[in-house]
Amino acid sequence: MKKKKNLKKIILILVASVSIFALIIFFCSFVMIYQDVKDNCLEAQKEYGDDCVDSLIKIVQSQSQTYRLKNSAIWTLGQLADKKALPFLYELDKSLLPQKKCDLDKYLCKYEVQKAIKWFQKGNITSWMYGNRESWH
Repeated sequence: MKKKKNLKKIILILVASVSIFALIIFFCSFVMIYQDVKDNCLEAQKEYGDDCVDSLIKIVQSQSQTYRLKNSAIWTLGQLADKKALPFLYELDKSLLPQKKCDLDKYLCKYEVQKAIKWFQKGNITSWMYGNRESWH
């Protein structure tokens, strides 16, 4: 009987520990995503001087930026889920050929564009975090 109680205690402690660890990982991933979006916006604004969304769009349209940076800007637009970017993403999606596999360093990736559009349409678990982006400096 005592062994059974101890086993239940151990299982309860183990489940609680794993749950707490999972919550910490979940929270840390939100912080990392938030920081990446903020950094991408600030870099784009530093380069182009417009608001975040317009600056990110200019990065994607630029002939002088790397494909990696352009794909990152597309990801950021999806994270922000600002409706101002949606017409641009739709046009971009139409202009890109289907790709089986895409090298982020060599091409604008249709999958990245479609993923960003999906975040607009179906929701994005992190988009609520960017309501304060006007205060980013």
